[in-house]
Amino acid sequence: MRDFVLDAPSANRYTYFVAYYGKEFQKQTAVLHVKHDFTASIQDLHIQIRERINEVLGVETPSCYHILALAAPEAIPV
Repeated sequence: MRDFVLDAPSANRYTYFVAYYGKEFQKQTAVLHVKHDFTASIQDLHIQIRERINEVLGVETPSCYHILALAAPEAIPV
């Protein structure tokens, strides 16, 4: 069976996630994504996700997130 993530020709990947924020993290964002290189470290990906959350919310906000798709080789159509 072919691994579609590892065998994809492009080095660009899309990680999709939902962020939770607010008092006791009861609020959530829409599904967000970050585009990154497949060779990006977990630490770098974590930083990119935090930056994306802050960009969407407008300020640096305490939050947690749940990854829905990690390093998908193609953008998921909206």
